Amino acid sequence: MSLPQVVFWVMAVVAVLGGLGVVAFRRPINSVLSLVAVMLALSVIFLELSAQFVFAVQVIVYAGAVMVLFLFVVALLGPVRERSTGRVPFHRGVAAVVVLAFAGLLIAFITSAGIRFRAPEQASLAVFGTVQQIGAGLFTTYLYPFELTSILLLVAAVGAIYLSRGGQAASEVRGRELRGPGAAPATDANEKEDRRA
Repeated sequence: MSLPQVVFWVMAVVAVLGGLGVVAFRRPINSVLSLVAVMLALSVIFLELSAQFVFAVQVIVYAGAVMVLFLFVVALLGPVRERSTGRVPFHRGVAAVVVLAFAGLLIAFITSAGIRFRAPEQASLAVFGTVQQIGAGLFTTYLYPFELTSILLLVAAVGAIYLSRGGQAASEVRGRELRGPGAAPATDANEKEDRRA
């Protein structure tokens, strides 16, 4: 086997073991660290496929920012354990049926006579998957969907901030924070006092 094949198989084993660790570990901190291992292994596989942009995004955004955020949240929450709410009756049987159905659909999809795998289009590996190629595609061919997605994310962020306030204006939230948690509800006199302060 060549070196790229060895690297692929090692990273594939790391990704699978990390995925199993995410659901098998009882401590949340170990699950998060297993998920970091999965993200790093996937990034190496993307790099082997000449997808440099996806490799960079996987390392910087997912393994870097998102996983560090998860790690901080789990560390701040501490070892809080969920209370057992009882098991669903026949949960093992239901899980086995779902797994068998999914495996059957997957096998039928792969071995179906109607599926024909086609050879990929010939592309220059010098530019395929690079930041330059993806940037050119985003700002030429896919500019309209890219801008719509950015507007959608902006609207979602503004909506999340508004909903987290409970529909109150910024001055009401600020006044409540200044008065403290046990203070009386805001009145016109209180609002004027807050504005003077």
